[in-house]
Amino acid sequence: MNKIIRTTLAAALVGLMSVSCSDQLNTGSYTDIEDAEVLYSVPQLNKVLVSTYKQLLFNSDGEDRVFAGLAGFAMYPDLGGADVTSTQNMGGNQCTSYEYSNDRTLADKNPERIWFMCYNVINRCNIILSHIDDADGSDSQKKDIKGQAQAIRALMYFHLIQNFQQTYAIAKQKRGVILRLTDEDENSMPFSTVERVYAQIVEDLNNAKSNLSNWSRNEPYEVNTDVVNGILARVYLVMNNWSGAYDAAKAVYANHSTLMTRDQWRSGFDKMISSGIAEVFWAMPTTDNNNLGGGTVFNFWYNQDTSYGEGFNDGPIYGFLNFFATQQYVDLFETTDDRYMFWHRDGNVDPEINTKWAYDKFKHYGDANGTQGGNTRPEISLMRSSEMLLIMAEAAANMPEKRGEALSLLNTLQRARNATPSNGSDLLEDIYKERRKELLMEGCSGIYDLLRLQKPLIREMACDANNNAGHFRWGVQYLDGYSATDAAPVGRLESNDYHFLCQIPESELLTNKAISTSDQNPFKGQ
Repeated sequence: MNKIIRTTLAAALVGLMSVSCSDQLNTGSYTDIEDAEVLYSVPQLNKVLVSTYKQLLFNSDGEDRVFAGLAGFAMYPDLGGADVTSTQNMGGNQCTSYEYSNDRTLADKNPERIWFMCYNVINRCNIILSHIDDADGSDSQKKDIKGQAQAIRALMYFHLIQNFQQTYAIAKQKRGVILRLTDEDENSMPFSTVERVYAQIVEDLNNAKSNLSNWSRNEPYEVNTDVVNGILARVYLVMNNWSGAYDAAKAVYANHSTLMTRDQWRSGFDKMISSGIAEVFWAMPTTDNNNLGGGTVFNFWYNQDTSYGEGFNDGPIYGFLNFFATQQYVDLFETTDDRYMFWHRDGNVDPEINTKWAYDKFKHYGDANGTQGGNTRPEISLMRSSEMLLIMAEAAANMPEKRGEALSLLNTLQRARNATPSNGSDLLEDIYKERRKELLMEGCSGIYDLLRLQKPLIREMACDANNNAGHFRWGVQYLDGYSATDAAPVGRLESNDYHFLCQIPESELLTNKAISTSDQNPFKGQ
């Protein structure tokens, strides 16, 4: 067993938790066991799976904020897009992820955080998958554990490949990421092509779907066949496999076709489990024992009630007071749209704050019933069937025989949100705009959509033309075409520009003898 896997196994052993349904993800519930017992016992490999979920959802051994597991990382794609602008309050990776200075280069820590967050989870999955078939236990238990590990590994590779190489349609034969698939893999391994990485992702997901076909999960954060199909739909969308995306999304939507009501949408997105919201089919709780602290999306939006004040500690939860919606984003909506929840912080004396749009999609009053100092313990949606509806619509729009159905599917969501239905004259663009409106900061839009659709990023800086509700200067100045002397400064990145993407971490280049600096992504250009 090589050094990387030994280190990961040791971390898994230290971080294993009891497997009762009531406290599976409690960070205080640890069990120390012997290597041999882990590798050959189904109950103990299941504990490795619990530890894997902990890392997937919370990334508790790593950086907090934007990189606090899936719930935190859901912010990252949209921070690189046009729809969110960020103050520099407190600094941190939520700010650098927005700014496009050097945050995606090997000189910065953000690429390393993404790289090792994903490979940490992958290596834990590999421990399970390398030993589950030979472990003592029933075949049905082994299939359940194996299927979840396969799906989680696929999801991590999907995030890696989207952040470290251009999109599938133009980069199939380019350098992808390193496919580590067993716990015996060496430290030094070459990169696989993008095409090979996607083939492995699809293979893992299809195997997971088969293994989980008879399994019923106990907790909403666990990966079942609906979640597997949801991930597969996302993957096929990037691959332009329209029939695959349509079928996978339809399989989920058939089980979760009741969309959120106006009141549910406007409730703050923080009670997605206890409120019984039918369209949410993958979600995670946070509690006093498994909390993310200040690392959820709810801690970053500058939308605390004005009655509290303007300080980090003034609201019902601790807030970094970073995110506003841009005028570009607000302009996508009609004011009658159920999702139109934008307002100005008029009481703030700072013109760089009171001109920006606060947004109440993500709002949380903590565990103290709205009193100051409450904990951040939301229930966070990880996947919703409205996304599946939009994937079906986009896939159908690219299949001539289903183009009429595509418009009907899009209109279904628009009517549910009290938005004027599209007439289909610019169907694909309307679907893209609806994705922006519906899915902001849910981990599947922003630069992920820009890259796969090969669209440029265009950011409009705050100026008179947008009532000073555009991007902050630091969100525009590092992009192409920015000129401080322009009346309405604009920053732009052309589609497929490597500035969207991360460079391979320096630590990987130094320790992996099978790769070299010639494999590195350029900082800029296509």
